[in-house]
Amino acid sequence: MAETLKLSKRTSHLSGTFELPMSKSMVNRALLISALYPQVTLKGMSTSKDSEYLAQVLSSYSGDDNYLGAGGTTLRFAAAYWAIQEGAQMTLRGTEKLNTRPIAHYVAALNALGAEVSYAEVDGQAPLFIQGVGMTGGHFHMGHVESSQFVTALMIIAPLMKNGMKLTWDSIPSTPYLLMTAALLRQVGFEVELSTKGVFIAPGQEANETVLLMEPDWSAVAFWCEAVALSESAHITLLGFKEESLQGDRKVIRYFEPLGVQHHFTDQGLELTKVPSLAPGQLIYNLIGEPDVAQALVMALVFKRIPFEINGLYTLRLKETDRITALEEVLNSFGVHLESTPTSVRCLSYPDSFKKPTVAFTTYEDHRVAMSLAPVSLLFDISLHDASVVEKSYPEFWKHWSSLK
Repeated sequence: MAETLKLSKRTSHLSGTFELPMSKSMVNRALLISALYPQVTLKGMSTSKDSEYLAQVLSSYSGDDNYLGAGGTTLRFAAAYWAIQEGAQMTLRGTEKLNTRPIAHYVAALNALGAEVSYAEVDGQAPLFIQGVGMTGGHFHMGHVESSQFVTALMIIAPLMKNGMKLTWDSIPSTPYLLMTAALLRQVGFEVELSTKGVFIAPGQEANETVLLMEPDWSAVAFWCEAVALSESAHITLLGFKEESLQGDRKVIRYFEPLGVQHHFTDQGLELTKVPSLAPGQLIYNLIGEPDVAQALVMALVFKRIPFEINGLYTLRLKETDRITALEEVLNSFGVHLESTPTSVRCLSYPDSFKKPTVAFTTYEDHRVAMSLAPVSLLFDISLHDASVVEKSYPEFWKHWSSLK
C-alpha cells in the first residue's frame, strides 16, 4: 500500500527559492525533434518520469513491448517517431489508465497519412502495434481534435513525409501548445504555416544545426501561486523564469493577480509576493489554452471564498484522471459544492465554514491533484495517499514544499 504523506497546518510567512523542473511539454517536443533530426540538440532536460520514459523509448529499438508509464504525450510522440522509422516493429503500452485514454482519432490520422498502426489488444485503445514505414503524408481533415498533442506529433514528423502534410480541423483545444511546437520547428529551420483551422508543412525541408534551449515549467508555477494566494504572507523566488516564454501557461501569473499574488521578474527569475487585495467579486476565466493551471486556480478561488466560473475545460476529463470529477470529490470533503458541465466548473456560494478533512485524500494517480492539495495545508491538517505521483512532472515538489521557511 502506498505510504500516506501527512501535512501539518502552517500559518507562518512562506519563503523559499526553488529551481523548478524544465517544462516537460517543451522537453518532450525537443526530444522528439532531436531524435528525428540529428542536427538538433537540446540544452536542459526535464526530471519528470514522462520525459525519462520518452527519452528511453526514442533512443533504443526493441520489437518487444515497451512500457511508457502514464504519460499521454509519451505514447503519442513515441508512436509518431516509430511510425516513420522504416522497417521498425514496435509495441507501445502504458498504465491501465493511459491505455484507455483517447487514441483512436490520432491513430486514424496517422494511418491516413501513410502509417501502419494497429491495436495490439483492444480496438481504439493502447497498446499500439507499429510497423514503421515511409509515410506519404498529404491532406487530412481531423474534425474536432481531442488533444493538441495529436497535431503536435504529426507536425514534428511532417518534414519527413514524402508529400509533406496539410492538416485541417473544425476545433482544437490548447492552441498555445501548437504555437510552442511551431516555434521550436521554426528555430530548427522548418517553415510552418499554422492558423486557427489548420497547419501546412512542405516536404523536402532540412533541419539546421541548432541547440534548443529549454525553459523551466510554467505549469508548475500554478501551485506556488496557489500557495502564495492562500498564505498570510509570502515571498517565493522561482529561478530561471523569464518574462518572454514559448509556454502558454505563463499566463498563470495574470490569472492569480486578483487573488493577491504579485509577480516581479529579476535577474534570478520570478518573484511571487503576497499583497493585500480587495474582494474581486465573481471572476470568470476561460482556460481553453491553459487547462493545466485549472486545479491550482480552483483550489485557491474556493478557499479564498471567491465566486467564480471557469470555462474551456474539455480536456480535463481526458487526463490522467477525470480532473473535474476529482475536484468535485475533493471539495465535497470540505463541504463545498462545485457545479460542473462537460467543459466548465463554477462555485457561486460557500458554506459558513469549511469542514475539516477527517480522512486521507486519494490523489487519483494524478500529479496535479496531489500538488493542488499541498497549499490547502496552510488552512488544515491534511493527509495524502500516493503523494509520490508528483514524480510524473515535478519529482522535487515535496522536497521543495518541506523546505519552505
